[in-house]
Amino acid sequence: MNKKSLIAQIGEPILRKKTKDVDPCDIKTHKIKRIIKQLIKIMRLCNGAGLAANQIYYNYRMCVLEIENNKRYKHLPKLPLKILINPRIKIIDKKNTFDSYEGCLSVPNLRGKVKRNCKIKVDYFDENAKFKSEVIEGYLAVVFQHEIDHLDGVIFTDKVIDNKSLVTYENYKKFYEKKYLLELKNRFNR
Repeated sequence: MNKKSLIAQIGEPILRKKTKDVDPCDIKTHKIKRIIKQLIKIMRLCNGAGLAANQIYYNYRMCVLEIENNKRYKHLPKLPLKILINPRIKIIDKKNTFDSYEGCLSVPNLRGKVKRNCKIKVDYFDENAKFKSEVIEGYLAVVFQHEIDHLDGVIFTDKVIDNKSLVTYENYKKFYEKKYLLELKNRFNR
């Protein structure tokens, strides 16, 4: 199975559309549960930290996030599987930001620095149609913002703070990863 064919790639129109809310009455339907299972399966298969529904060609406002046993993200804080349906973000502290090196399954082999807020509030429904409101801090706030941006038709490359920070994944690993991981550790005490 070609992993790339499972995920919409930069340039595909679905990635630029603002996704439609899921009717809370539909959350427990077979269709939505099937999409959630696909999101989880593909995210894990591709070693992603998250995946939005429009990345797998569904125009629904939902995404999954998980940082557990992922060899690509062993340096990040652990995040048990989260299923976010109709998520909305509120920035809590606009002055508290971090320049995050980001990549994306829809933009393979590219990394770039994006300014992200370090403390956010996320309102959403879970897979059981239960409304939740959580304050997310530190590096996990970066992960949440990246995935929820997808649901608004925004890709990390739209928010890159300096085009000179754009690098291939190979060059990121070779020249920038060590310094970036030190920045992460110093900033978030990891």
